[in-house]
Amino acid sequence: MKSNEDVLLKHRNLILEATGDGVYGIDANGLTTFSNPAAERLTGFSSDELFGKSSHTLIHHSHPDGSHFPNTECPIYAAFKDGKVHHVTDEVFWRKDGSSFPVEYVSTPIIDDGEIVGAVVSFRDITERKQAEAALSESEERYRKIVESTHEAIFLVRIADGIMLDVNDEACRMLGYSRDELITKTTEDLHQHQMDIHREFMASLLASGRAKTDRLSCLSSNGEQIPVRVSASVIQLQEEECILFIAQDMREHLKAEQKARTLQANLHHGARVSSMGEMASGLAHELNQPLAAVMNYLQACQMLIDANDTGASDQLSDYIGRAADQAERAGKIISGLRSFVKKGESNRTIENLNEIAEEAIGLLAANATAEGIDFRVSFASDLPRVSVDRIQIQQVVFNLVRNAIEALSLVAGAQLTVTTSTSNGDSAQISIRDNGPGVADEMLAKLFDAFTTTKPDGMGVGLSISKSIVEEHSGKIRVDRNTGGGLCFTFTLPAEIGDGADV
Repeated sequence: MKSNEDVLLKHRNLILEATGDGVYGIDANGLTTFSNPAAERLTGFSSDELFGKSSHTLIHHSHPDGSHFPNTECPIYAAFKDGKVHHVTDEVFWRKDGSSFPVEYVSTPIIDDGEIVGAVVSFRDITERKQAEAALSESEERYRKIVESTHEAIFLVRIADGIMLDVNDEACRMLGYSRDELITKTTEDLHQHQMDIHREFMASLLASGRAKTDRLSCLSSNGEQIPVRVSASVIQLQEEECILFIAQDMREHLKAEQKARTLQANLHHGARVSSMGEMASGLAHELNQPLAAVMNYLQACQMLIDANDTGASDQLSDYIGRAADQAERAGKIISGLRSFVKKGESNRTIENLNEIAEEAIGLLAANATAEGIDFRVSFASDLPRVSVDRIQIQQVVFNLVRNAIEALSLVAGAQLTVTTSTSNGDSAQISIRDNGPGVADEMLAKLFDAFTTTKPDGMGVGLSISKSIVEEHSGKIRVDRNTGGGLCFTFTLPAEIGDGADV
């Protein structure tokens, strides 16, 4: 029958054989007293080659760089010198074939009757761990380089308390904080001036896992409210739920947009002023009629007064009323012209397209009459209202009607029709149709391109400007050939949401 000691020894040997870690023992002189199969497999030395030999000389003789490693500096030896457990993760063991591998080992002193008689060493090959750590380090380095080289501000925020765990250099530059200062802030600190928008954005983000907004601005260190475009995603980082915020500084973008709007407004204004110069003679004729009528009525009043006819009071009152009507007509013409050439920022209001068209056509009525054109209008009574810059849309109608009048200047039986209608039930539409000579096929496809013109002295910007104005209003413009000759220009504008049709 086996003794308890035999059973324990057998169990010990089974454990040593089964473990994946290399295990060997050394005596007080550093000589190997035993080794398990894993130690032999990892080092390439057999148990016979290890037994009774200096383990340090065989497998621990050099540093990772190949330089000599004295046993007096070896933590394994130190275990049976100082009686302490030594845990090491940054050294290498050497194989029989001369190659090395990174190891993590623990050297534990063996104590018998209070005396240190040796040590047992447990080690494992950590090559895969080192490779994984190197790959992780490389990945983190790439991440850091990407984060620091981007032009957007990046914030990593813990969801639980809103504390910033990390920020990049661009975030510090944009907000005027050092990194140490910024990571003490919360997202609420940066948005304390617009907490309602902040809470709404955060609720949407946490509900869907990602969100974007252009409505937020961040408070800088000097109190400036910096407009930003924010995109954010919920991510899992080291078992913590975090939010990755990417914020684009919109100050320069908004300045550029404002500059572009100003330049475009100047271009539109210049086109209107140029148009007024081209139609000056027609306008003079248009104004001459009401002014001449005013003079005639006032002269007639003067004659009645000079005649001292006491029974002519009713006639005198009628003449004065008619003179006033004609003066008001002239005033409206002048007011319309002043509005048309007015320079200013785009100002959208809810408008009736019929009224806009009527005003634009009124500016050109004299020209059409002078050219002998049969000018007709047909306005729909149920047009939906539109949200537009009144002057800009008036400019589009003016450009299209003026072009039609010029195209009809040498046409016998010239006809020009302006029609408004509802398109697809949700848009207001206006069409300007003429029976002029039209244009060649190759020119038709390019009519809305800048600097394309059929006029000998034209600049080719009128239709291009008209197209840009319509598209800025989310509308569409096109040109079609008429069956009987000439062209039909049509543009549509979306109805104002929630607004009913004009009745």
